[in-house]
Amino acid sequence: MRLIKFLLVFLGVTVLVVGSIFWINRDTFLTVFQNRPAIMEGSQWVEKTYSLSGLIEFMAEEPQHAAVVSLPVQEDGDWRQPDSSDHPEMQDIRYRSDRMYPSGTLSNLMLFITYADLVASGSLDPDAGIDTDKLFGFYVSGLDRRHERTFRRWLRDLETPLTVNTLIRFLVLHNDPAVADYLFFFLGEEEVTNRTSQLGAGRIEPPVPQFGLRIAALQPENTRPIADNLARASGRDRSAFLDEALAISRQQWRQVREFPEVRLSSFQDQRVLHGLYPRIQPDRFAGLLASIWAGTLIDEPTSELLRDLLHRSPDDRLLEPHITHYAAQFDERMSYMCGWSVAVETKSEPLRVQIVLIVNIPAGLWFHMNSNFMVQDFHNRMFYDPAIQERTFELLMQSEDADRAGVLHIPNR
Repeated sequence: MRLIKFLLVFLGVTVLVVGSIFWINRDTFLTVFQNRPAIMEGSQWVEKTYSLSGLIEFMAEEPQHAAVVSLPVQEDGDWRQPDSSDHPEMQDIRYRSDRMYPSGTLSNLMLFITYADLVASGSLDPDAGIDTDKLFGFYVSGLDRRHERTFRRWLRDLETPLTVNTLIRFLVLHNDPAVADYLFFFLGEEEVTNRTSQLGAGRIEPPVPQFGLRIAALQPENTRPIADNLARASGRDRSAFLDEALAISRQQWRQVREFPEVRLSSFQDQRVLHGLYPRIQPDRFAGLLASIWAGTLIDEPTSELLRDLLHRSPDDRLLEPHITHYAAQFDERMSYMCGWSVAVETKSEPLRVQIVLIVNIPAGLWFHMNSNFMVQDFHNRMFYDPAIQERTFELLMQSEDADRAGVLHIPNR
């Protein structure tokens, strides 16, 4: 009898625990269940990409998905000419980096640059207050639940008044879409757009608030299926679509408006949506990063403020002994993994700048790589692991699509 009671209690607790886990994560479980065919996409690569060597093979054999920049930089901020005899263990890599790719939240760099320039020039008080009601209006109901929950918790625990300085530092760490959208207008739409156009020279598209991008693409107020809305958005002229997204965001800034909850359960739909984001050219983007650390982006006070803002811990005990300064930003969303990193070496090595963009990834492969934090690991290992450096150079630079162009020139204001 005691055994039966024990088994019944054990079974009841198990059902309760498992049921609770399922209920808390019900949206995730249902989404995965509804996307069983999508989960099989790219399954042939899953076993191969348990190692970084397999990831590099994927980028070489499926070149349409990837771009890589990994180059040392001179003290004046210019790229060194590739020279295999100079630091041969640190190969110069530019792989498909002259093409344009969706930027995701990497375009937040233009917000950081605008903020630093305004503060350094005395045009913006870093202690200026924030209107949180406007900020919360940029969360898209149904899509931003996790981000909004994180921000509310952070705001509740904040021990000092909320200022633009504390908000921009939160964005550096969390890539929060509503915070980025709010700052786009708070800093000045024209300020952000003009700096991007000037520094990007047509190879970095100005940021467009994610709120407007998603509302324009998904059109939650009509009755058409989301897939049809996305197909229409994808078929439109890009400039016209981005202008519409900007107009929607601008209206939300002027007067917060409620929108119906949006659920984007199809992995294929998510992939289409993320392909609509503004684009960047990795070469030009890497040049901006290099100029920040060389002190030549706009001016030294602006660059110095940016270096302080972007500095972070590598959270990698194997990398830490090799560097004196590290900064990075990563963005991982369905079908899309990207990031940039900058590190100053300790053993008389130069500054090194890296960009990795992997886009339009098959759903099953994306889940596998995302769970292993492969892009972050790849960035860090490229700073200190000669085997990974050599393998990347060997496979990418010797492929037919490798870009063997020479020196990049850093854009100045």
